[in-house]
Amino acid sequence: MPQDSSIGFDEPTSLENAEATSTRPRKDSRHGDTRPRKSSSLISLDELRCEFIESIRAGMTAMDDIYSEDGILLLSAGSRITPRFLQLLRERGIFHVQIGTPGTITESPIDPDDDYVLPIDIGYEFQTPRTRALDKKLDGALMLPVKINSIKGWRRPRLSIDDLKNEAAQGVEQHAATTTAVSDICDALRSGRKISSSDLRKQINHFVNISTFDFDLLPLIVAMKNCNDEYLYDHCVNVALLTLSLAAQLGLDRESVTELGLGGLLQDIGMIRVPESIRLSAGDLGGREWHEIHLHPLHTVEMLSSLTGIPQSVKFIGYQAHERIDGSGYPNHRRAEKLHMYSRIVSLADVFAAMTSDRPYRIAMSPYQAAKTILLKGTANHFDRTLVRGFLDTVALFPIGSTVTLSDETLARVLRANPDTHTKPVVEAIGEDGELTGRVIDLSNQEELTVIKAG
Repeated sequence: MPQDSSIGFDEPTSLENAEATSTRPRKDSRHGDTRPRKSSSLISLDELRCEFIESIRAGMTAMDDIYSEDGILLLSAGSRITPRFLQLLRERGIFHVQIGTPGTITESPIDPDDDYVLPIDIGYEFQTPRTRALDKKLDGALMLPVKINSIKGWRRPRLSIDDLKNEAAQGVEQHAATTTAVSDICDALRSGRKISSSDLRKQINHFVNISTFDFDLLPLIVAMKNCNDEYLYDHCVNVALLTLSLAAQLGLDRESVTELGLGGLLQDIGMIRVPESIRLSAGDLGGREWHEIHLHPLHTVEMLSSLTGIPQSVKFIGYQAHERIDGSGYPNHRRAEKLHMYSRIVSLADVFAAMTSDRPYRIAMSPYQAAKTILLKGTANHFDRTLVRGFLDTVALFPIGSTVTLSDETLARVLRANPDTHTKPVVEAIGEDGELTGRVIDLSNQEELTVIKAG
């Protein structure tokens, strides 16, 4: 076990976790106050904000060097935090530490839609009384299996190309209306008012209805829509539509599909309580900023309590959509056996929608590259592999809305997949002016014409 000579701590003793049990006041340089540490895990969201750097507990492993505020190395990366180490910190009057290089909080260029491991593998759960109560209900829900029976390609409903494009054009208008509805409800929830979810449910039911025309319709709407000025609400609708399409592909019943769509629509609303300076930042985020983002599922759970008519499953989704089956997600690093199937489904749609949209700090990834990334993460046991296969059947090898180059050098946009011939989608040619020409090509009917480049 690595040990740090700068503090000279001994092997673990039988001492209790000093940080967890001490009532001695500690100084908080960010807030200019002294407060005793609480031993209870049921704490408010405001208190959680103050617990990030300070809540180091015995049994954790330091993923980065830990320094005092004066820049003195206290513990090397990779070392296990022992009760003796914590006791020595207390004896030296150290109640606030820095993680990373002296004088800084660890910075990270990692995309918040990708996976981020906290600087300390804390094993510490972010909880509020509401999430504790939700966990108890979740234990029972996990005992109820969700039956998945993916739809074969030949059984999928299909519109003609002209009808598909016409329905998608109308769907883009509905997308904008739904984005406005989400914005209005979030404004109401921001103020703490109770409000009905009936309007959102109507919006979701509309998309459920049109998804029965053609499973490719909703992903095409997402690809065609114009991004709203407020990324968050636009993202909520994109996640809902992709979730609905995936749920239909998985053969779920209408009630389940509707609940999943509603969960996809609402799973990120807690982000409105994250300061805009963090949420819309164009630069790298530090540890405290990441902490704020990792708290947003708890905000979502709190906000959903003010939205009437919400099924319990939607709350599970809001709570767990950012968890991952290998335990690398947040807020509580839950693994597969502790994750509701609905949250696993929505997490795929959320990641794909995020990667394929512009953000203040990066440009969008191509749909093809996003689909490839999800496939690789599924192979790495990051996402549920069965769901990844269903998702790739939904968005296809060459995702709807993506750009491809054909073997005759024609640039084209993918209109729909051919499930039985994944490498030969239906595409629409793009002219030299960058506009769609209206010339539709079904590559499954072309012997020599193929896709030679994606993106």
